Amino acid sequence: MVAAAVVSGGRLLVVSKKSAPEVFYLPGGKPDQGEEALEALTRELIEELGVSQGL
Repeated sequence: MVAAAVVSGGRLLVVSKKSAPEVFYLPGGKPDQGEEALEALTRELIEELGVSQGL
């Protein structure tokens, strides 16, 4: 499992799913087969947040 704690101005970025909007978690997920942790985290941030700059 990989996750990112994104903190800016004392605020923590969390995400939720449409199926459970009352549950919040750090962005991240499970690495794919043969994927390194940093590769997995980069992919997950792009998928979940739509961001890639600065990664």
